[in-house]
Amino acid sequence: MSDVQELRALLDEGAREAEVPGAVVGVLHDGRESVLTTGVSSVDTGLAVDAGTLFMIGSTSKTFAAAAMLALVEDGLLDLDKPVVEYLPGLPLADPVAREAVTSRHLLTHSAGFLGDVDLDTGWGDDALAQAVEQFGDLPQIFPPGEVFSYCNAGFQLAGRVVEVVAGKPFEDVVRTRLLEPLGMTESYYLPWEVLTRPHAVGHAEGAVAHTVGLTRADSASGGLWSTAADQLKWARFFLTGESEGEAPLSAATRDLMRTPQRRAALRFEEVGLSWLHTSHGAARLVRHGGNVSNLQLSEFVTLPEENFAVTVLTNSAGGAALGRKVVDWCLENLVGLPPIEGAQALPMPELGEYTGRYETGHLAFEITDRDGALWAQMVADVEGFPSPPPFEAVFVAGDAIAPAADTRAPTARFLRNEHGEVTSVEFGGRTARRRATVTG
Repeated sequence: MSDVQELRALLDEGAREAEVPGAVVGVLHDGRESVLTTGVSSVDTGLAVDAGTLFMIGSTSKTFAAAAMLALVEDGLLDLDKPVVEYLPGLPLADPVAREAVTSRHLLTHSAGFLGDVDLDTGWGDDALAQAVEQFGDLPQIFPPGEVFSYCNAGFQLAGRVVEVVAGKPFEDVVRTRLLEPLGMTESYYLPWEVLTRPHAVGHAEGAVAHTVGLTRADSASGGLWSTAADQLKWARFFLTGESEGEAPLSAATRDLMRTPQRRAALRFEEVGLSWLHTSHGAARLVRHGGNVSNLQLSEFVTLPEENFAVTVLTNSAGGAALGRKVVDWCLENLVGLPPIEGAQALPMPELGEYTGRYETGHLAFEITDRDGALWAQMVADVEGFPSPPPFEAVFVAGDAIAPAADTRAPTARFLRNEHGEVTSVEFGGRTARRRATVTG
């Protein structure tokens, strides 16, 4: 086995190659914690990243929203399987049937069915989340509740609103008092005025500082937490071993429930618990999350429960996606001892016309084209300031699943068929998108 300090050279070189100005890695292995850093928190100031630098953890924040909701379940104040409308009688949803059917369990498993990628700027007051949810009547209902997994930021915003209504105080205060303080996570914050007085990383785009945080307060539950690597390892320890500096905020049974698969997920994930996502590394089952804040700050959070292992990677540019994958794979293979993932052999190319077209979900789409008998794919983001990644040549690696021809170690997308065998939708990036989708509401 390698020593974690051997990761330092890979982190430095990987950050340079991926054009990541600064990053921090936290590793929990054999009961010991290690924190490694590289680069700067801002190219304008040149201030070095250290173990106390705050980064935006993005969607790993969803696990805190789910835990806050489960704390209320333990209090007997909330039932995951009751319709949300019972807690929010004025809830506006476009589809009246869905309005009466959506439950908190749907929200925590990305299966509520309404449009998930939304940008609602309602300011930074304590009523920001309430104002955002008041606009949910404008969100199209794409799938019936419970029908499919499709990654849903809006669903976690609604979960956050349920938390603050049931608890009777702002969502951020619930998380702080019920989770962060008992766990000794004293360097984790939601609000800009809490962050600005402490060392923090800023996001970068094309090598320059991006003068925005990329989120609003309405996004607190879905992606708004700032944290350090050390605090993230406290979160990992709690779920792996139950360790808590104060009274444990959740029972062992609830921690296990949150990680237990609830349903099949959409690629790039395999299954989902109550917020926690599951993927595989060979035969090993990983329980994980991670986040992307407007391509400005990207993170990974990966645990392997049977090994009591965790790694978190926090970065401040879009290149953090590649760097995070490289660090996670190195740790799994060199510290835990898992075998490297081998690339799958490409299958014979089927009739491409069966798959070509544009698959849509809100402002995101997946375009499949035939280029002289080769299959090409591209995720398209119709969002200002959020560049679409370049197209890539794809090959089939398993049934209706495709992967980049240049890296077949894991499928990138999977086509879904209706009862007549016709390709009607595709899973990509955790989303489920319909072919030339028409949405209602």
